[in-house]
Amino acid sequence: MVYEKIPIVDTARRCGLVLDSRTLRRREVEATCPFCGDHGRGKYHLSLNTATDQYRCNLCGAHGNSVTLYSMLNGVSNKQAYQELARGTNVYPLPKQPTPQNTEAERQPVSLEERHAAYSTMLSYLTLLDKHWENLLERGLSEDRIQRNEYRSMPETEQGRRLLASLLRSCGFDLLGVPGFRTYYGDWTLSGPNGFLIPVRDKNGLIQGLKIRLDDTDDPGRKYRWLSSRDMTNGTRSYSWVHVTGDTASKRAYLTEGPLKGDVASFLAHDALFVCIGGVNALNGLTDTLLDLSVTEVVEAMDMDQNTKPEVRNAILAMRKEVQKFKRWKYTKYTWDPAYKGVDDYLLSRAAAM
Repeated sequence: MVYEKIPIVDTARRCGLVLDSRTLRRREVEATCPFCGDHGRGKYHLSLNTATDQYRCNLCGAHGNSVTLYSMLNGVSNKQAYQELARGTNVYPLPKQPTPQNTEAERQPVSLEERHAAYSTMLSYLTLLDKHWENLLERGLSEDRIQRNEYRSMPETEQGRRLLASLLRSCGFDLLGVPGFRTYYGDWTLSGPNGFLIPVRDKNGLIQGLKIRLDDTDDPGRKYRWLSSRDMTNGTRSYSWVHVTGDTASKRAYLTEGPLKGDVASFLAHDALFVCIGGVNALNGLTDTLLDLSVTEVVEAMDMDQNTKPEVRNAILAMRKEVQKFKRWKYTKYTWDPAYKGVDDYLLSRAAAM
């Protein structure tokens, strides 16, 4: 039987899911996941693909299409779900052949060297607002280290973002293939929420991508976002690149989550080597990075909320299993007072007590 096309976003609305209004114009709309209990203001782990009308939770892995989503949440068969959806929402015939728009490959980022050159020049044009300076100082970083790490504030006006793109193009950068940049009514501009930029570097100090520490967020679990222009006109997706900070000649690498956390912890631990994944589920490139560093010991230094959040604990166990496949590394776990969530918080408390 050939089903008609039933929009996944319409189905999600009928099922009572909360949608992130900021993503409604994207190909992938974000929503709350009804399967893993991620309910709460600002928590949107369920991705709704409007091109394929399928869903997938980035936290628990639940997936399916419009019909299965409706059937599971309403306790009916797939056949009944389809019939109810077909009666109660706009239904569009499936195209007999996919159009080029549907089959066009997603634009991939330009090479690391090209990204580093574009981002380095971009950061040279930007400054760091006082409120962001204060934020970084409160985390325990020195003024010298803040300058060395090249944190910068996102331009807060559209005029400033277009001017930045124009300056980069005048320097010879194409911007096509550079995550974060896109065209809007024919003009190049920078896309992303307000906040400050965190360079995510490889072991040689090259900038792979940029993460934004958001100014406005009500959800502690979504304070950071990759600088990306995915699903935008002439835009480019970002990946969850692994950040390396500290003494890259060290034989011991501390493993944690988040580039800023790693930067702070490394500084407070006298430039200890930290390898930082983008999220507890973002394992791509982790073992390759460790192999490239030639370390002999890996010390797990993940957040202490693993003790109270089963989904975090399970993700860390999967990461641990992946790393321990390689017998060349001694694998240990660094623990601290759970009153301090992250290793950076704990090290800052120790520094303050000295």
